[in-house]
Amino acid sequence: MHRLRQLHPLTIGVLLGTFFSRLGTFITMPFFAIYLSTVLKFSPVDVGWVLSISAVSSLVMSFIGGTLSDRYGRRTMMLTGTLGFVFVFIALAQVETFWAFFTLSALNGVFRSIFEPSARALISDTTDEKNRLFVFNIRYAMINVAAAIGPGIALLLSAGNTAITFYITAFVYLAYGIAIFILFQRYPITESHGGKKVSFGATVQLLKTDVAFTFALAGIIFGILGYSQFNSTLPQFLTTTTLLSGGTSLFALLITINAVTVLVVQYPIMKFGMKTSPLVSITVGIATVAIGLFVMGNAGTVWLMIGAMFIFTCGEVMMFTMTDILTDSFAKPELRGSYFGAMGLTSIGQSIGPVIGGQLLFYFGADRPLPIFGWLALLTLLGIPLLLLSQRVHRRTKVAEEKEVVSL
Repeated sequence: MHRLRQLHPLTIGVLLGTFFSRLGTFITMPFFAIYLSTVLKFSPVDVGWVLSISAVSSLVMSFIGGTLSDRYGRRTMMLTGTLGFVFVFIALAQVETFWAFFTLSALNGVFRSIFEPSARALISDTTDEKNRLFVFNIRYAMINVAAAIGPGIALLLSAGNTAITFYITAFVYLAYGIAIFILFQRYPITESHGGKKVSFGATVQLLKTDVAFTFALAGIIFGILGYSQFNSTLPQFLTTTTLLSGGTSLFALLITINAVTVLVVQYPIMKFGMKTSPLVSITVGIATVAIGLFVMGNAGTVWLMIGAMFIFTCGEVMMFTMTDILTDSFAKPELRGSYFGAMGLTSIGQSIGPVIGGQLLFYFGADRPLPIFGWLALLTLLGIPLLLLSQRVHRRTKVAEEKEVVSL
């Protein structure tokens, strides 16, 4: 409680806003693939493209999303992002064609890359360094509390079978935007970097100069590729396979198990990450996600699928608990928004993951899960050598910097 009282009102606002906005999102987006495939009868490949384009556009926008935050300030970009989400979710409730969903999904990715780097950079701006791990983990816990509650609400609202949930999500983001506006009015902060001519090439430049960060980012991309199957290939597999019954209800159960598991294991995994390093935690996490995917490929019963989700979730926590801390540790204060924006390049994994999963599902069929999830597990494991390389480069850089300080 003492730590909570020390937090800036804007930080508290972002944390609460994260909870409610993600609650609205978890009512809608985990069932998006089911809605497209069962209600609108899109093919697995078409569903994969609709889900992937959001990540592709987020990827493209990430080259400038963070630098826009450094240039124009957190307030402007967060308000732009929330209003953009309102438009997207209202429109999603009204369209029915592939190209309409494709376009709106792309816009969703654009607004995510506008909003997210600014929100996370604002937390860093308004929080002491000693409290940042604590705050980022509260943010992650808020997301997973929302994930635990959202699916139950979604089932009550017949998510996956109706468009009404899109309107609910739009309303939540509208309320979040109003709250942000009021909080910045009541608690103005000096955004020292807002308005400066930060180059749009800053993201590209930092990738060239900070090699260890670039290798880490590349490794995380493969981890995200594996994680992306949770909201794309897995729900389609569960709703079409004859090996397991009650696909939509089972997927809702797995979402809840995922969220509850996160809340249970987050603290011990956070302690593990603090004792080792963010890079080690993320590396172990990617390996664990791959194991979870492989077990899914062998899960012929509900209990085996639940076990696979537990393993998968432990890997997810190891990856995502430390990602913001890893980014913050690499980031220079004047380019903090750019670093968080650069981390948006991990959307490459989110971009290609659903397409690859959709193609594998289409090729092998929903009654042959092992080759589908087995190949996805192997692709996920490709991130490990890149992260090991990042650790080696990072250690060499630190040693070189220490020698330079001693020589001075």
